Amino acid sequence: MDKQKNLDELFRHAMEQNPVVTFKETKEHFLASVETNSVKSNGKKGSFLLTKKLIIMIVTVSTLIIALFFSNSQSENKPISKISSNVPMEMKKNSEPIANSEGPLTNPPFRLFESLPNFTHIFPEAIQFSEATIDTLNVKENRDFIKSHIPIFSDEYVFPKLTEEEIKANNKQKKLMLKNLEKFDKKVYAYIPTGTFDYQGKQVSVQSFYMQKTEISNLEYRTFLFDLLIQGRKDEFLKARPDYKQWSILQNKEDSPMEQHYFSHPAYDNFPVVNVSREGAEMYCVWLTKEMINTVEDKKKSQYNDVRIPVREEWVMAASSGGTKYPYPWGGPFMRNSQGLFLANFRMTPEELKFNDSIAQTSSDLTAPVNSYSPNAFGLYNISGNVAEMVYNDVFTKSAGTAGGSWSNTAEELKIEAIDPFEGKKEGIPTIGFRVVMTVKK
Repeated sequence: MDKQKNLDELFRHAMEQNPVVTFKETKEHFLASVETNSVKSNGKKGSFLLTKKLIIMIVTVSTLIIALFFSNSQSENKPISKISSNVPMEMKKNSEPIANSEGPLTNPPFRLFESLPNFTHIFPEAIQFSEATIDTLNVKENRDFIKSHIPIFSDEYVFPKLTEEEIKANNKQKKLMLKNLEKFDKKVYAYIPTGTFDYQGKQVSVQSFYMQKTEISNLEYRTFLFDLLIQGRKDEFLKARPDYKQWSILQNKEDSPMEQHYFSHPAYDNFPVVNVSREGAEMYCVWLTKEMINTVEDKKKSQYNDVRIPVREEWVMAASSGGTKYPYPWGGPFMRNSQGLFLANFRMTPEELKFNDSIAQTSSDLTAPVNSYSPNAFGLYNISGNVAEMVYNDVFTKSAGTAGGSWSNTAEELKIEAIDPFEGKKEGIPTIGFRVVMTVKK
């Protein structure tokens, strides 16, 4: 009975102990109690030792069971520890967060760790994927928003709006041009007689014709373009207008002053029109012919042929003053006259620049007025130099070519029979212009 009483007391005492006490403390307390009670026993040492070992094993197991029981009971009242505190929650359709619909995790008897690092630190692609998904879902909305906020830029050409005064001035200039052509005014047109001459080893015959004494000027070509606008012929205007941008391309500048002012400023009215395509030049010829025919009396209409670009043989006949063998239109092999002044606008060599003391009065950095320098025997100005003039290389094929050279060409390239540096060129550039001719009807 005493032994049973002692065991009951030990179990009761163990149950009253804090379950977090260490096994060592429990052992010492237990042994102390056993030794105290053993003094009161019969002192049978052998049986006591056996009993002692048995009791130690029972108490130890019981203590562990009780400790685990209390630990599990306390953990039920604590919040569940999540493996990651940043696991995304499911979202309602109205964007309000709700708890995960899955059931609670089974509570482990102990914790391996407090929490894992934020998963977005370990896998940054996860956040990027999430954002990309949201962007994809909203792609239509975003596209519509962006489109509504992008300014609209248009490459549509803005046509000049002519004032009443400008229309009146243009009509006056047009009337003057038509009158000069109708009468073949000697101040404007030179008569080139019929002739036969040796050209590149062949005998060539040319029928008489009239040739404009100067290259077509900016004022004359602008009169043509404005008249197209006045007549509402905008499509033709767009085809014929000069490519002003070629000045900036040539000078390697952005918005060159020549691009801005050369064709439109009154200071350049008497300078040769350039940057005109071959199609634009041919449109000018058609316009001038039709407008002139419309102004003359019916009985005179049959006297006129079409205004056109000259064939190369016609140009050579006019430039050489009837087929002479001089290399230049002014009748000699030299580039300067007896006073030492240059006879054409061309690109001089460094030696020529050093030798010439009055370069400002004898040459131009770019183009010069259409009536500059001395005319040849037929009264033609700048037939060589200033701008290369459009010609047809063949009377049948009308292949594109130029003659006479320009302000950018050397003296050798200005010769009447020089190799054409712009052969086949149809686009407008700053070195090519044109003058017109009309064959005389017999």
